[in-house]
Amino acid sequence: MTTMPFREFLMPPYAYTAMYVVFFISGSVMLYGLYRHLKGYRIGLREFFGLVSDDFGAKASRFFKFGLGQGRVLAEPSGGGMHGALFYGFLMLLAYTTLIFFQTDVLPLFTSASYLQGNFYILLEFLGDAFGMAYVVGLAIAAYRRYVKRLAKLETGWRDSLVLGMLLWIGLSGFIVEAVRFVFVPSQWAIFSPAGDAISMLLSAALRLDPFGFYQAFWWAHMLSVFALLAVTPYTNLVHVFTSGFNVAIAPVKPMGKLNTPFSLAKMAEAGTYEAPPSARRSSDFSPLQLLALDACTNCGRCQEVCPAYASGRDLSPRVVVQDLGRDMRGNEGVDVFTKGVIRETELWACTMCNACVSACPVFIDQVDYIVDYRRTLVSENRLDGKKRSFLENVARNNNPFGLPQRERQSWLVEMGVPTVKQNPGAEYLYWVGCQSSYDPRGRNVARAMVKILKAARVNFAILGNDELCTGEPVRRMGEEGRFQELALKNIEGIRRAGVKKVIVHCAHCFNTFLNEYPEFGAEFQVIHHTQLISELIRSGRLRVGGLDQRVTYHDPCNLGRMNGVLDAPRDVLKSAAGLELLEMRRSGLNSFCCGGGGANVWYQVPERKKIGVIRMEEAKETGANILSVACPFCITMFEDAMKTTGDTQLLVKDIAEVVSETLTE
Repeated sequence: MTTMPFREFLMPPYAYTAMYVVFFISGSVMLYGLYRHLKGYRIGLREFFGLVSDDFGAKASRFFKFGLGQGRVLAEPSGGGMHGALFYGFLMLLAYTTLIFFQTDVLPLFTSASYLQGNFYILLEFLGDAFGMAYVVGLAIAAYRRYVKRLAKLETGWRDSLVLGMLLWIGLSGFIVEAVRFVFVPSQWAIFSPAGDAISMLLSAALRLDPFGFYQAFWWAHMLSVFALLAVTPYTNLVHVFTSGFNVAIAPVKPMGKLNTPFSLAKMAEAGTYEAPPSARRSSDFSPLQLLALDACTNCGRCQEVCPAYASGRDLSPRVVVQDLGRDMRGNEGVDVFTKGVIRETELWACTMCNACVSACPVFIDQVDYIVDYRRTLVSENRLDGKKRSFLENVARNNNPFGLPQRERQSWLVEMGVPTVKQNPGAEYLYWVGCQSSYDPRGRNVARAMVKILKAARVNFAILGNDELCTGEPVRRMGEEGRFQELALKNIEGIRRAGVKKVIVHCAHCFNTFLNEYPEFGAEFQVIHHTQLISELIRSGRLRVGGLDQRVTYHDPCNLGRMNGVLDAPRDVLKSAAGLELLEMRRSGLNSFCCGGGGANVWYQVPERKKIGVIRMEEAKETGANILSVACPFCITMFEDAMKTTGDTQLLVKDIAEVVSETLTE
């Protein structure tokens, strides 16, 4: 028995030479496959390094947190631990193999020193065994989830089964090779490799005659399996082992609520040339980074699991959209996706653009961008039904989705004594009322409540009145990019002329558009959501909130909470009311469930088994609350529509401004 712990190398020298020949061949096959992918994305090496260097700090931080750190993967309660075991188990085994390679093939060229001995070697043996067991257990759990539980979000075909089987075989055969090594060369430190040691005890009797022959056979079987898997990885769905990390590393750094901008209307006007906007009809029409993202998809189904459209029975699964486009891209057929049936128009119009899928994706795929690009194509070709066409025509003619006269924006507010910027040119704040609260009778109640609060706190504010136009948020999400940019440029100029630097909004959609999309077109003002302002007014003592003996649950609007992280201010406002009991829904905060009003869905009908708003109303009722408090007029519209659908009027829907204003004394 050897007393000095060290790594034994039992194969004859020619075996290692042969191994590296096979490794070179399989590595070359793998690299060629990766090259084909990069070529398909239209990303050369220079472009790749350029993409990495842009916003390098933010991308490096994201990669360490969500790539190596697996932040979003580990956060999932059901499968996070399993994926973490697989990922870190694989990384440890790769690190151990790399250390062996340097010890056997690199160091001997320069020195006779060895680091695979003593306490360091014992530590490596233990870590390799522990992480190897985690890797095998993770694979076993993955198989259980696919073949026993048969989770709906997981797509399982023969390729998935083959890859899973190969990975499991590689893990188990590695333990068997280690175990046979212990049988052939008994070691007193084998106890530090508990799995290998236990298996060696089971095999010792059977291998007594020819343990070395068995070791050689299994060593080759294990190594050839590893090299075979390495070679075929770029040609299977395992390509995401590479592409997922690449996508996390180089995906665009942008706010979640910001859509991509395919052209600049201002630059076209300046140049005096109006070109036709880009059209997406083939999967190959996407940008290089969007093509990379299609290959980065792990098909884990997390996007589908959180998608409100999928939950309601609409014809949409963000997982299926990305997978179908990815298959079409890899097929390289260049065929019209609509004609071929790769994408259905009903899929595109079913999306609420709540970004739940984007937030849940562990590899930072922006599923919404694909849907928006195809919507833009449908709009440019006028492939719209009557309601969508009427919506766009109303905005084009009257600068609002309702198609009502512009003068009606201001008249009722002036009657309340609300000054315009012309009447109060030195106003500190511009109150942006928005289309929903300017024209919709229910939405006007929110504006009235907000005006009452601003006056009670003696806030110096004014409105644009008839000069206020639709922000273009639903227009852009419908797919009419040109009209959106036209509205954005006019609104930015109107706010600039008003001379104000702070804009208050109570619509979460306007808030996201002002905050994340308008700056690209020259906006320089500060945007404040009304819940943020009310919270600050209460904290500074300028606004005194009375008591409210009610049980209240709060719904986080997607554009406010998930996309922009405004989570505490609304809750702080509600908690300031004495006697109010705040109850959280099971899905809240960043994981809030959509009301169904995003993506311009308010303005047209989508076939569904169960309304998204009804699903959310049921979650609100589960809390036992009397009031469902919201922070966006679109949420009010969707939830009150859900109440009409179900005939249930027990739960009152109120904006936070309405809740607060009711506690104020005149």
